Amino acid sequence: MALVLTGVINGIRPVGGVIEAGSRAGEQWHFLSIEITDPRYGRVYSCQLRSNDRQYKELVDIKPGKDDKGRDVEIHTLKKELADHKVKVTFVSQSAGEREIEDKSTGEKRTILQVRTQVTNLRDLGLSEDDDE
Repeated sequence: MALVLTGVINGIRPVGGVIEAGSRAGEQWHFLSIEITDPRYGRVYSCQLRSNDRQYKELVDIKPGKDDKGRDVEIHTLKKELADHKVKVTFVSQSAGEREIEDKSTGEKRTILQVRTQVTNLRDLGLSEDDDE
């Protein structure tokens, strides 16, 4: 049986980059970052819909472009804004790992532990209403 999350999207954006070192250096990676809040308990889930998921191209427009170093890259943009929409997603996997974040105002960096949830089968249930289903 699959684990399903129903919640409200706080934020959604395509994320990507280029692997800088190792055997995969130069390869591009992309995913759709989705912050989903469970309205009943208030927990926020950091979800990722991978670029190889069948739904990715339905949600994201992909065009050629250049990165800040002048390299050819794909530019990924949302086709439809889903913030504040109630959604249902199916969990594929979860993992925890360290992530470095930077305070934009001070430049100070710190490491946090973040749980990442790979999801699939995103279903848009429309704009959120104040209920606790």
